[in-house]
Amino acid sequence: MATGTGKTYTAFQIIWRLWKTGAKKRILYLADRNILIDQTRENDFKPFGQAMTKITNRMVDKSYEIYLSLYHAVSGADESQNIYKQFSPNCFDLIMVDECPQGSAADDDAWREILTYFSSAAQIGMTATPKETREVSNTEYFGEPIYLYSLRQGIADGFLAP
Repeated sequence: MATGTGKTYTAFQIIWRLWKTGAKKRILYLADRNILIDQTRENDFKPFGQAMTKITNRMVDKSYEIYLSLYHAVSGADESQNIYKQFSPNCFDLIMVDECPQGSAADDDAWREILTYFSSAAQIGMTATPKETREVSNTEYFGEPIYLYSLRQGIADGFLAP
């Protein structure tokens, strides 16, 4: 989906409906920048209230249902930095990756390690800038897009300026 057309709102709607019905009980939302996590927590995801937490300072509290995190806040080059492994591999039912090509498309990236570790979870990658090169491929990992909303369509619908 083009920037400004509601990826975060769409992510919230998917997660909210699955969580409220009990279809998905533990959810991990990953992004690559603090601003993405903080805006998500303070705005669209606010209805999750006390069920939601942001993983910070490499500290994990396992009493929540919805976790927001920077991928590099739970992983690292040193094995001791891979705090995502404090959760069991089948802990999460759903993982939502915001701006997935920023890391998860590369075979040797930290996001890929996290996604592989939690391979039993349903995984959804969202982005405005998909990557498809010889070295990096979003579709190789996530599969063909199930929804596309182009910049052109966003302009035509009045959400974006030309």
